[in-house]
Amino acid sequence: MYYPWWYVPGLTAPMLIAIIAVVHVFVSHYAVGGGILIALENQFAIKTHDKSYRDYWYQHARFFVLLTVAFGAITGVGIWWTIALASPLATEMLIRTFVFGWAIEWVFFIVEIVAAFLMYYFWMRLPEKTHILIAWIYALAAWISLVLITGITAFMLDSRGLFAHWNETGNFWHAFFNIQFLPQTVIRTGAAILLAALYVFLHASWTFRNVGTAKTNNSNNSANNNSTNRELFDKIVRRMSRPLIFGIVTVLLGVVWWFVLLSPDVLLVMERSVLLNILLVLFFGLCGLITLLVILGPIMNPRSINVGFAVCLFIFGLAALGSAEFIREAVRKPWIVDQVVLGNQIYANEVAERQKTGFLRESHWQQLPTEKIQYGGMVFMYHCNNCHATDHGLSAVGPLLYGESKEKIAATIKNLNRPTLSMPPWSGTDEELDALAEFLLTIRPVENP
Repeated sequence: MYYPWWYVPGLTAPMLIAIIAVVHVFVSHYAVGGGILIALENQFAIKTHDKSYRDYWYQHARFFVLLTVAFGAITGVGIWWTIALASPLATEMLIRTFVFGWAIEWVFFIVEIVAAFLMYYFWMRLPEKTHILIAWIYALAAWISLVLITGITAFMLDSRGLFAHWNETGNFWHAFFNIQFLPQTVIRTGAAILLAALYVFLHASWTFRNVGTAKTNNSNNSANNNSTNRELFDKIVRRMSRPLIFGIVTVLLGVVWWFVLLSPDVLLVMERSVLLNILLVLFFGLCGLITLLVILGPIMNPRSINVGFAVCLFIFGLAALGSAEFIREAVRKPWIVDQVVLGNQIYANEVAERQKTGFLRESHWQQLPTEKIQYGGMVFMYHCNNCHATDHGLSAVGPLLYGESKEKIAATIKNLNRPTLSMPPWSGTDEELDALAEFLLTIRPVENP
């Protein structure tokens, strides 16, 4: 093999990637949608000469910059670190194909970071028109970054091109403008607006958590301040209801468009998976629940909003988007990059050759073991480890083999991709198959006497 394997006990490397990536998605989408809302609401506050409303957005900008620039950058680096270790071949392939796109994205990312700091640290020092311009520069740069990354992640799901197939041309633009690019851009744009509005609800409800608690024996000034804060909070709640609804509608329209363009193989994988169907129902159910709560709460009765309501709404939003992310990633199996790199870390056009010459390769950093079970264990780490734990953990293979004979295990491995559709084809020799079966017997649960 050309790259070493990386085994994460119990959790598995793909799940570690998923955890870091989903956390990053929750923050990075806020970085996009939050920038748009800050620019829009800051512009509205200036236009209506509402100083208190603009002051609130200055407070929110501090929370926004700390979360998106600091924490968001850390999780972004975490994604690169984990994918390079867990899927080095796919990472190399994507870098080679999209190096131009990533270079463009890095330029806009630098613009985004500089604009974010200028927007926050010079909030009260710049002329209002200049400040609004910087806010919109940030929002546009952040959204373009989202669009560029979406082109790459969409290609990983479906490599078919809108204009020509990348497999036939090798052209960057044919890869970037893949068939899933537009619907996923719509989904992520809507998700960014939706998440940003939920973050504002959360931040505003905590900032004004003591609104409405003034007692009759308080001073007049305290009562007046409480009344002013109440009005300001109501205004924030009412205005954030619109981007919330817009985000939900946009996400749902994008998801429907995404479904229409799915390939027959992907649809079949989804239809055969009970878990994916449950998550799909959960996604649509949560979107409906959020819409209902927004109508009954912020729209019809903004004064009913409190920290508990905002937290629940925020959790429902994260759960809905997290379910959608899980579905989007799961339907990609058995591919890491659709029709290009398989889950066992080889190119699709290498399968026939590996079945003849062998799956494992000698390299300057490793020698192939001579002992059969150790050899089979190495085959497992390269061929199976990218999705499965061994005897304990997520998608552990051991418990699946209870009561199975070596012959049955070997027959199943030789036809990996036929019954499940979501597993890559067996890509080794009969000798490697026999060694892998011997290793799997050692992690198979012992039958009760």
